[in-house]
Amino acid sequence: MSAEELLSKLFIKLGEISLGGERDERLIKDVVELFKNAMEADSEGRYSVLYLLLINLDDLLGLRDVEVIEYLLKSYDGLVACFKKVLRLWLRNVNTIINHLESIGAEEHPLANVFILSEILGLLAPQDAEAYVIRGNIYLNYLKILKEYERTSNFPLREQSERAFKNAYDLFVRVISMDVNSYEGYLGLARLYTLIGDLDNAITNYENALRCHRTPEALKELAEVYRLKGDLELSNKYLKESENM
Repeated sequence: MSAEELLSKLFIKLGEISLGGERDERLIKDVVELFKNAMEADSEGRYSVLYLLLINLDDLLGLRDVEVIEYLLKSYDGLVACFKKVLRLWLRNVNTIINHLESIGAEEHPLANVFILSEILGLLAPQDAEAYVIRGNIYLNYLKILKEYERTSNFPLREQSERAFKNAYDLFVRVISMDVNSYEGYLGLARLYTLIGDLDNAITNYENALRCHRTPEALKELAEVYRLKGDLELSNKYLKESENM
């Protein structure tokens, strides 16, 4: 039986336990057996992040620590890939996810878990430039959220903003130190400087990003920075170039 089929059966069994409302030892035994079999079938660790999602069920599952550790060690590459996938999903849907969790009364702010995942990814993949880009963008988005809150509430969050900027800055600089031609690294810095209103440094980094890879996205953003500076001639120039690509 494939890992996908085993995991499907696993969640069906978990649903049965949830609906039952009592500890059914037979069902619990089935869940533990299914999870062990799924770990063995998923030798590449594509679904290893599921253990992290089920971590609060450790009493229910009754797995020995050594079994879990062996699985995660075997599936190191898969675990890194899963963390990246989860964080990319967050970045694409950040506002929707925050609004949804706040609307249902989540006790812990969703950003807390995102930062934890981000730090774990850094520990798992200390030499992975893509991981640093993802983590830098997490803090960049956090800074956007803080700035928007300041704008709408007129309440300053200077300490949090400075910390978010520094974290994002350090991560993007690390990316560039690993690859001096990193489009994503320079683009991250450019967006970061734009957010705090340092338009000259933003322009420098947009130009570096475009030197690495000329994209309509970066050209449009650079055009907007020149518009903010009041240089409509250069703004129109870059905007027109982006539209002709």
